[in-house]
Amino acid sequence: MKKRIICGILAAMMIFLLLPMQAFAAQKVSGAYVGRPFENALATIAGAERFSYSGTLPEGLTLRGEMRYSHDQNMNLLTVFLTGTPTKAGSYSFDVNYKDKDGNSVNKTSYTITVGETAPFAFMHSIDVYKWPNKIEYYPGEEIDTTGMIVYATVYKLNKDKTAYEPFTYEVTDMAWIKPGYVDTDNVDGMNIEVFVNAPKDQEGNLGTFSDHFRITVKRTDPTTVTRVEIYKQPAKLTYTVGETLDLTGMQIRIHKGDGTAADVTTGYTVDTTKLEEVGTKTVTVTYGEGDSAVTATFEVTVTEAVSSSASSSKEESSSASSSKVEESSKPAEEPSSEPESESEPVEEEPVEEPSSESEPVVEEPVSSEPEEVEVIGGDVEEEDNNKKSGVPLWTWIIIVLLVILIAAAVALFLIGRKRIDDQY
Repeated sequence: MKKRIICGILAAMMIFLLLPMQAFAAQKVSGAYVGRPFENALATIAGAERFSYSGTLPEGLTLRGEMRYSHDQNMNLLTVFLTGTPTKAGSYSFDVNYKDKDGNSVNKTSYTITVGETAPFAFMHSIDVYKWPNKIEYYPGEEIDTTGMIVYATVYKLNKDKTAYEPFTYEVTDMAWIKPGYVDTDNVDGMNIEVFVNAPKDQEGNLGTFSDHFRITVKRTDPTTVTRVEIYKQPAKLTYTVGETLDLTGMQIRIHKGDGTAADVTTGYTVDTTKLEEVGTKTVTVTYGEGDSAVTATFEVTVTEAVSSSASSSKEESSSASSSKVEESSKPAEEPSSEPESESEPVEEEPVEEPSSESEPVVEEPVSSEPEEVEVIGGDVEEEDNNKKSGVPLWTWIIIVLLVILIAAAVALFLIGRKRIDDQY
């Protein structure tokens, strides 16, 4: 009976502690299966011209980039695709760092992808945007939001007798991507947003691109009205210890106006956070303008525990005291002298250095592992250093531990109750 309880508790703890923590914040990529051609557009980023990645890509898949120029926004738009034919099933996680022409980070996004053994269908015939996104009205320069969109596909698979292919409907929303990703026109009649899904188009598995569309309305407004604020470049410092003051050095703010134009600004905005008082991931909101005309954008910083100065001081004193004792014990005993001892000058003790792990805050991305910049137009991208570590907020571990305790307790109660029933009968 005790062995059952212990095994149940250990199993519950292993399930939760081995969960990939990055999955809580990463974007999910779907539709990849072993031996079947695959392609999916991960994102379209304004202002990016190159990218690099870190982490692990599925075997057989690579990243490639396509860039186009937006005349209305006066900037480049970079779309990164994950493409190839997977050769091994499993779950994978990787980060893509989108950069501008000077190599500065514009956006960094985490992704997870699970490659399946067997595909749910053999090939695709067509797709249909069954439900349009929730938001269909935009100002020029805004990013298209696909929240609420549902996409179905007509696909085929072999029947039970393996003699013919039968059609059925399958949801492919997670496999869909759109173009364009930004509103780059001021036509009040609106514009079509194309929806694409890449999947095998025939029995031989040749990759095809299927499309449908939904329509949005583009609203005109005063050309001087600010319709959107964008954090074009995040601050240089994104990791802090508790009690530190937010440092916006390196941050670049870009505003988008009603006429579709954009401009970089250094004033006119405020942030809702100045001093960081809590451990964990903190969302900082940047607001440009006031009242009803105010627009906002956000970025995240990581706050870690501060190193205790009292602990450091006590450790230093302890080290000094032990050092002094060793020195005294090594000196030979001196015979007492009848002459009075003359005053000796005090000897300065050298301070004992603490280990670097005690005195320096943990940095998520060490300088030594900075990835090499890679041009991506028409070519593949090289892998970054995979030794980077992503910090996990303390509150996330607390929640995990509480869940483990609750499940362990439930398992134990269940096994005890079952044992009592077995004893009675």
